[in-house]
Amino acid sequence: MVLSVCVRVVCRHIKESRSVSAALSRYCTSLVTESVVAAPDCTETEPRRQTTDRQRLLRAAVLGVPNAGKTTLVNQLLGRKLFAVSPKRHTTTRNVVGVFTEGDHQVILMDTPGVVPYQVGRKLRAPKSFLTGPHRSLMEAEFVVVVVDASDKRQRHQLDVEVLKTLARYSHVPAILLLNKVDAIRHKHVLLEITESILESTHSWMVEEGRRREQRMKMSPELRNESGAKADVYCGPTREQGALPAAAVESFGKVFMSSALTGDGVQDLRDYLLSCTRPGCWEYSATEHSDQTQMALVEDIVREKLFLHLHREIPYVLTQGNVVWEKEGDTQIIYQNLTCRSSNQASIVIGPGGRTVQAITAEAKTDIEALLGCPVDLTLNVRSQK
Repeated sequence: MVLSVCVRVVCRHIKESRSVSAALSRYCTSLVTESVVAAPDCTETEPRRQTTDRQRLLRAAVLGVPNAGKTTLVNQLLGRKLFAVSPKRHTTTRNVVGVFTEGDHQVILMDTPGVVPYQVGRKLRAPKSFLTGPHRSLMEAEFVVVVVDASDKRQRHQLDVEVLKTLARYSHVPAILLLNKVDAIRHKHVLLEITESILESTHSWMVEEGRRREQRMKMSPELRNESGAKADVYCGPTREQGALPAAAVESFGKVFMSSALTGDGVQDLRDYLLSCTRPGCWEYSATEHSDQTQMALVEDIVREKLFLHLHREIPYVLTQGNVVWEKEGDTQIIYQNLTCRSSNQASIVIGPGGRTVQAITAEAKTDIEALLGCPVDLTLNVRSQK
């Protein structure tokens, strides 16, 4: 496809649309090759019945490399800030579930840690949940949203190989592609180039992976399972790795573009996910928005502020511990210990004249009050192991 032709077509779409991201998303979806089950059938064929049977449900995993903006996207889809976000990599270290409900439709979003190689996880001394989280979510998911950072010039033209391996491993789960951070792209025709490059490179990789699988199927069981043996230990059982289905080769049933930071294009994705729900009983009430307790969400808020104010390894190795969680009248009393590995780290967390920990406390207090809907008395006690 000639790029100049692509740009002219997109410009025509943009003139007729209020959202650049929405116009580009609609056009890029037309670039996706149709396949039998590349995307779920999202058309409702039966009228809604006025009984509990009318409830509909979708479990969707959000997958991507670290810092692609997955958690910011999930917060936007939920319409509220529930989970920690920061510019630093590996802010999310475990799976968390967000839920939004509209009418009879409920969507469960499984936000996952960034996909990294096994060796990287070991080097970071990350918890087991960090490595297994993406795989666990796809074992439960009926749908996956693959998030790509469109502003990352080094990696935006093809999916990370670990993401590709994960998609191939769970090739039975329908996937869509989401280009995020499009607000950072000045010339929007670049988004078309990125989309075409990702689709072509993913298709080529999946075809080659299919050939590799066929070769492994001809080998002895020991050799067949040699690749990825360590991943199996940490990720648990997966679908039998036979030949890839045609839908996996085609990879994506739809392409979206958004800025999770500004919210541009997020509503289109939200509407699509709602349309993809299937008949099924809700797993959460209409007023629930997460599987996390209030205490866990509060710890996440404090953790976010630690990542924003502290640098290098300190926010990663610092340990949080909730000591007091009680109500006095209308005020929520919260007392947390922040345990550092050394007195030197503790002094950095405290900051000159206590200013760093005071800033962390003040910012966290504001967000916690918004979350709990009541006054909060927050104390962060910094201490060291040594």
